[in-house]
Amino acid sequence: MTEQELLDMFINERINMLIDTFHQNQSVKSEQEEERILQAEFIIENLPDKENKLVKNYISTLISQLALEEAFLYQRGFIDGIKVLRYISKL
Repeated sequence: MTEQELLDMFINERINMLIDTFHQNQSVKSEQEEERILQAEFIIENLPDKENKLVKNYISTLISQLALEEAFLYQRGFIDGIKVLRYISKL
């Protein structure tokens, strides 16, 4: 396992832990939010096959892109933290 792979694994695990904590601390969705989600799912499921696949593909791609961005930002923050610690230790 390379150093980059180890760092990626560490970051992904930490992100998953933080997401779990986030969801545990979130208040229950309001009835309006639940209703909007159900309406959106109903609309998407009732689209013609071609449009349904297109929307689902778009959502999947968007979620994947956001996940990559979050991991990248977390990794850069982690590296910045290490740089700050090194700088402070030299003072």
